[in-house]
Amino acid sequence: MRHKVVIIIFSFVFAVLVWGSITLSDQYYNFYELPVKVINTPKGYVCGITDPSVVSVKLKAKGWQLFNLGLNPTSEFLISADDDSGKFTVNAYNQIPENTWLGTGISIIDISPKNISLTVEKIEYKKIKVEANTDVSFQQGYGLATPIKVYPDSIFVSGPKSVIEKTSLVKTHLVSLTSLDSKKKIITTLENIPGFEFQQNNVELTFNVQRIVDNTFDNIKVSVKNLPVDRDVVLIPNTISCTIRGGIDIIGKVNANQIYAFVNYRDVVLDTIGALKPQIIIPPNTELLYTKPQDIRYFIKKFE
Repeated sequence: MRHKVVIIIFSFVFAVLVWGSITLSDQYYNFYELPVKVINTPKGYVCGITDPSVVSVKLKAKGWQLFNLGLNPTSEFLISADDDSGKFTVNAYNQIPENTWLGTGISIIDISPKNISLTVEKIEYKKIKVEANTDVSFQQGYGLATPIKVYPDSIFVSGPKSVIEKTSLVKTHLVSLTSLDSKKKIITTLENIPGFEFQQNNVELTFNVQRIVDNTFDNIKVSVKNLPVDRDVVLIPNTISCTIRGGIDIIGKVNANQIYAFVNYRDVVLDTIGALKPQIIIPPNTELLYTKPQDIRYFIKKFE
């Protein structure tokens, strides 16, 4: 019985292979969306802008050839700048000889659009900030204790002058992380910008994940800033309590002397309700949740 099963399976596989071989030997048509890449630019020049940036190509070829093309995600439609610079338009059909990747037996039936506009210009160099592009979630009770650290935080790039002058930052590819509950480091790459070359393509992202806790600090003295020499403001009360939130390692090192509360004399003069909300300065990487009391009453004394 087992011998018969093996024969049946072998026969089925053989039949599928024969059918596939015959089928893939026939001629077929298929459409491909290919990104445009400009080659043969003058030395010291680059093309950063093509319009459109993607062309739709209808190909005719044997099934196995189209199948192989579908497995190659890096296929591009190549256009030659012919060592020219500036803005100009080329006919896509005239660029077919540049696309030797098509191979023998593959015919281009249609290209849309037929005309492609190029801008070839001088290469400019600039140091640009790197920004982390992330989608992060945490386990309950945890979060980022400090902003995501990017290393290096800026890199030298080269690209077309008109584009690079308007570019102030480059983002990383999206990094998705879930259920974080501890510090984590990730190596990621930079998003591609047409015509740009990066000094380096890899950057390190550090996620300083800690348990997030709250702490309340009492008897924070409230001061009055910018008092005239002939005035005094009596605050009622003149101390408050502040509750702040942050990573456990950060909150654990905070003391009441690092929290500053004050009101400006100008705000006192302009006030119409007899009470003010003090301004609070708290340590970096912490969040103010609330103060108690929220409002402070006052009266002004004038010196004779």
